[in-house]
Amino acid sequence: MSRAGNQVKLASIHSSSFSNGFKTEEILPSSSSPLPNPKPTKRPHILELHEIFLMHDNRGDNKISIIDLGDCLRVMGANPSEAVVREHMRKLEAGGLPRISFDECLAVYYSLGKHASRLSSRRREIERDQLISGLRLLDPENSGFLSAKQLIHILTRCGECLGQVEVDELLQGRINDKGMVNYKDLMQFIVSG
Repeated sequence: MSRAGNQVKLASIHSSSFSNGFKTEEILPSSSSPLPNPKPTKRPHILELHEIFLMHDNRGDNKISIIDLGDCLRVMGANPSEAVVREHMRKLEAGGLPRISFDECLAVYYSLGKHASRLSSRRREIERDQLISGLRLLDPENSGFLSAKQLIHILTRCGECLGQVEVDELLQGRINDKGMVNYKDLMQFIVSG
């Protein structure tokens, strides 16, 4: 259930539960249902992270699947590698946690240390330039374009590999009529997030 769905449900409880003759027991969850985590009130940054976390809650139980952990952390601004995410997922699975609360997600977020903060604009420029320099080695004519086939091979088999669906989404609308991709624009897009 989406967060908006939770808000509508709660609003309908407050506005109509007593005026329409419904009993509270018919509307409120039973005692066996998980109670929602209270919204953190510490700092605005925590509130922002909590909002992002709730966007990944697809059941309305104030938890996310550990499968969504990497995506959630990245939207929060962290920059963990896939290997780091898999390691955290493995630990959570070993602990019997298929779904985690905001507090558990926040613990993972803060455990990432320097990888838990957004890249500065200068660092993004440096990273973009490094990626472009690496791809330029495959572009002897210095045209700024590589074949889509070549880029797909690189993105799905080298370094931190992307899945085919992720690559298809990434290259959608970027392949010209000659089957080429402007890799400079693509790297700018990837680094800017």
